[in-house]
Amino acid sequence: MSRITYYPRYTTPENVVTNTTLHLFSQINQHSADTFRAFLGELLGDADLPLGINFQQQTRSANSIPDGSILQEPVHVVIETKVTAGVDIDQLIRHCESFEKGKNGNHLLLLTKDKVDKKFLEPVISKAREIGAAFWNVTFEELCASLKDLAKAHETHLLLVVEDYAAYCADMNLLPDRRKWMRIVPCGETFALNQQWHVYYQPTERSYSNHDFIGIYTQKAVRLVGHVAAIYDNKTDDNGVMQLTLCSGTDRPEFRQRIIGIIADSKTEVGWDLESDYRFFCAEEFVPTLFEKTSSGGIQGPRFWDISAQAEKANNDAALAALLHKVTWE
Repeated sequence: MSRITYYPRYTTPENVVTNTTLHLFSQINQHSADTFRAFLGELLGDADLPLGINFQQQTRSANSIPDGSILQEPVHVVIETKVTAGVDIDQLIRHCESFEKGKNGNHLLLLTKDKVDKKFLEPVISKAREIGAAFWNVTFEELCASLKDLAKAHETHLLLVVEDYAAYCADMNLLPDRRKWMRIVPCGETFALNQQWHVYYQPTERSYSNHDFIGIYTQKAVRLVGHVAAIYDNKTDDNGVMQLTLCSGTDRPEFRQRIIGIIADSKTEVGWDLESDYRFFCAEEFVPTLFEKTSSGGIQGPRFWDISAQAEKANNDAALAALLHKVTWE
């Protein structure tokens, strides 16, 4: 079996992405076997996934009760990645046939950018069931979502690994195109500043899927919505001067002035230093609305919501805000 290399030696997109994903899994496991077991168990829908060594004492066997035992139960996870090539049903069935029939711990994981139609995958699902294996189609977006709360604040190395993998998925276009969706972002103490300057910001390295609209969320509702007109990154140069670079959209002096304004106010009003390594999303304007969340609890991170139907009917942000007003979501 080929070892996982530190830097990809592969030429096909699927092999490069698989190598990077296996690196991610390896890094999580090296950090903590328990964390990796919990993560993989959640990803594969098996909370009791038997990864790692198990220590047992006074466990009865068929003919005796030994004082202690050290066990390592077999787990076989086969990964098939599809980035540019289509899903090959015959190939997946052959993967199923590589499992030892009737043995526990067999999983076939298909990684794709978008969900594959379940009816199309039915022959694979049936074959896996016949073999006694579990089949899972997981998108890169779902994989990134499973990683989101994996690392605690003090686990700095794991945080960097997870954030870099999410950024890699975004850079490689492995996340879905959601330009006609609204990205809902929670903003507590900065809400008034977002409303005043019509700008939302986040650390530059934080990943996201492409989107046309931003909804500013606070107190159980999206209360501002706007179309993203331009995105800028900032960086402090060697002389300590902040430089703004246009990433996408239309470069306008008013957008640059807004960014300078929100940077200054964020420092004086909430104590945040945004002078370098931040990304700024400038809306034409953030218009008040009331797009309420009805399910319990708040949101811990960004959400996406399909508003393409409303966006097609609205010819400006005010019209969109009116169409979303008093609509509910969970």
